[in-house]
Amino acid sequence: MSKGLTWRISLIVFFLFCSLLYLAPTLFANLPSWWGGPFLPKDKINLGLDLQGGIHLVMEVETEKAVEGQLDIIATDVEDTLNEKSLRFKKVSRLGGDRITIVLYDKGTVASVETLLKEKYPRLKLLTPFDEGGFLNLQMKMSESEIESVKDKSVQQALETIRNRIDQFGVSEPVIQREGIRNIVVQLPGVKDPKRAIELIGKTARLEFKLVDEDVNPANVTQGTLSDEDEILSEKKTDPDTGAVTEVPYVLKRKTLITGDLLTDAQVRIDSQYNQPYVAISFNSVGAKLFDQVTAANVGKRFAIVLDNNIYSAPVIRERISGGDAQISGSFTEQEASDLAIVLRAG
Repeated sequence: MSKGLTWRISLIVFFLFCSLLYLAPTLFANLPSWWGGPFLPKDKINLGLDLQGGIHLVMEVETEKAVEGQLDIIATDVEDTLNEKSLRFKKVSRLGGDRITIVLYDKGTVASVETLLKEKYPRLKLLTPFDEGGFLNLQMKMSESEIESVKDKSVQQALETIRNRIDQFGVSEPVIQREGIRNIVVQLPGVKDPKRAIELIGKTARLEFKLVDEDVNPANVTQGTLSDEDEILSEKKTDPDTGAVTEVPYVLKRKTLITGDLLTDAQVRIDSQYNQPYVAISFNSVGAKLFDQVTAANVGKRFAIVLDNNIYSAPVIRERISGGDAQISGSFTEQEASDLAIVLRAG
């Protein structure tokens, strides 16, 4: 055998040996105890979706709801600001998907309210006030450019939220990228529990706090007979002995007073009295202030905690709650409470 051929075979054998060393952590689940050190590889090769299977999702962000949520928060802030300044008004609410309406009792307060709103919300356009049944209707409109900005930010936020959730779910080398104006593509190689992954990643997790309308009996109304300011939602209750699930309807004020965007943390806790898991939540400084103001103004009323249009609980506000801490309780398993905490914590 010639020397040239010997060298070629030797090089091929050498490279095959190095390749096997490199692939060993991927090919063999259990490596010998002496395997390691600076020269022997320890990391597996992460196989893509085409080699090891997994999940491919295309998700659409509901950008219109992001705009509505932003307007709801501004409407709540306007109401609190007018109360602080002792400026009398009849109603403040979101109108459609691009404006807020403020109904005033008399013309004498219009100039003061307009000055206040221009200073606090320079990005919103004040429309000319008009008479409405003896009251003055003043509207603030969100411009098209501002609406597009909110929508774009909502997609970016959803992208970051999905990344955070996947990081906490523990998937190696996922593909998460924006596609078009409002779609997000997610690829999760090697996921063993696709159902839970889809539920965790795709869950909307829109947390809202709304007042219960105590003046309306849910047994006597339907969605078609309700006023525009109210809505019917249900709380699911599970009997701990039989496991039977019943739905208790409530009539809620449609206006959202606080949203989950203002959360800073969510953790699973165990109730010491009933040994049931619940989710403890904390608000940021803005959310804590709103929560303090809302609870102070509505002592004795029921305050519903709503997640994705399902009521988790509707406790009575016994006293003003300062500090920015609250809890979400319900018929959770520990896994459900853990997943809910991940979703809220990650956005």
